Amino acid sequence: MIPRSRFLQAFATAERGSIAPLFGMMLLFIVITVGVSVDMARGTRVSIDAGGALDAAALAAAKSLRLENTGDADLVALANQYFDANFDGLPLRERNISATIDRINHGVTLTANLSIDSTLAGIIGQDTIPISTQSQAIYDVRNVELSMMLDVSGSMLGSKIADLKSASSDLVDILLDANANGSDHKIAIAPFATSVNAGSYATRIGNRFDRRGRAYAGANSTCLTDRSGTAAFTDADPTTGTFNMRSASCPASSVLPLTNVRDDILAHINGLRASGNTAGHLGTAWAWYLLSPNWSTLWPADSTPVAYDDEEYQKVAILMTDGMFNSYYESGNGNAEAQARLLCTNMKAAGVTIYTVGFQVPAEVLPILQHCASSPKHFFDAANGTELSATFRTIAQRLSGLRIAS
Repeated sequence: MIPRSRFLQAFATAERGSIAPLFGMMLLFIVITVGVSVDMARGTRVSIDAGGALDAAALAAAKSLRLENTGDADLVALANQYFDANFDGLPLRERNISATIDRINHGVTLTANLSIDSTLAGIIGQDTIPISTQSQAIYDVRNVELSMMLDVSGSMLGSKIADLKSASSDLVDILLDANANGSDHKIAIAPFATSVNAGSYATRIGNRFDRRGRAYAGANSTCLTDRSGTAAFTDADPTTGTFNMRSASCPASSVLPLTNVRDDILAHINGLRASGNTAGHLGTAWAWYLLSPNWSTLWPADSTPVAYDDEEYQKVAILMTDGMFNSYYESGNGNAEAQARLLCTNMKAAGVTIYTVGFQVPAEVLPILQHCASSPKHFFDAANGTELSATFRTIAQRLSGLRIAS
């Protein structure tokens, strides 16, 4: 009989002999797994960096194609130049950028086939990590008729109205700069608060009297409130339906019809002053009226909107607010949010693309903005002035014609 102590000692020795190879294999597996994971993470990072650089290259190439009719070889060279200038990732082992050029639609599609050196993945014979990314940019040559609904209610006082002026002015500059290249972009402004100041146009369509012929108390001669009648949620001719004057509170700035005169637009923006409540449905309605060909009889000749089916133009509205729609006047029409929903639905159906911008809005405001936006990509929620400026620049760049295809 083998003593118990000797038996256990022999067993332990045998176990160590069999575990060592197994442990070695497990360690190698762990090293390979970690190595592959590390290299995959490095590849993902390079792919993201390369994607951004390729977007910049595609935008530059599409712009050059549209404005300068650049030849194919020069476009590829330009794309490579912009890629190198904007790529800030890990050193590339291989780099090949090819282009597919669509001269009819002014589009450029770039494909980048890249690779970087692997690290621990070389243990299994994978010396490089291949990376492929693609970007398509289009220069959309359609002209833009843009109306901007801008919230100038009392909650915009202080830095918020200053941020709005700065962001709006940037958009104007970006969009109108494209006119130097042959575009015909125009911009209109619809400031709103407790009501909308229609300026001299109010005297032609406004109604100061109730059904009994009595003047509304405190009615301002240029401030219009809810449109009543069957045309309440439409862009029907302004002589149809009734535009009441039921508010003594009015924004200092009136509406500005479509124009491409930069100084006039910037001066109008600079003159915005904040006060009053938030009748967002009124701003929504007037943003539509400023784009509607049905209102051509009211606006000056140079501000006449084109027909909805004019393929050379796109009609766009930006609806910006910082708060809940809280003021309305015709109870039969529903509250301010209900009216805004109907107006947005009908505006989009008419062919107007709607961007919505919330500026430090409460959570309960988001649903109406998301409803009004033409798509999730047309909805923005800016938490501060920096984000508001970035939002307006993004919209302007999309509208100026140069964009990454979705």
